[in-house]
Amino acid sequence: MEEIMGMTDSQYKDFVEAVKEDLEELNEYKEAGDDAGYEKKYDRIMKRFEKSLKR
Repeated sequence: MEEIMGMTDSQYKDFVEAVKEDLEELNEYKEAGDDAGYEKKYDRIMKRFEKSLKR
């Protein structure tokens, strides 16, 4: 099994799927005009990315 960025192929695909779902949810907030929900979700996504990059 090939490793990408220290992850197995399956783990990487799970990561990408989670990011895709987060972005879809973020877009739903934007389309609904829910600025507070958008900001909250955006902040959670960015904190998760920052945490991952510090590992």
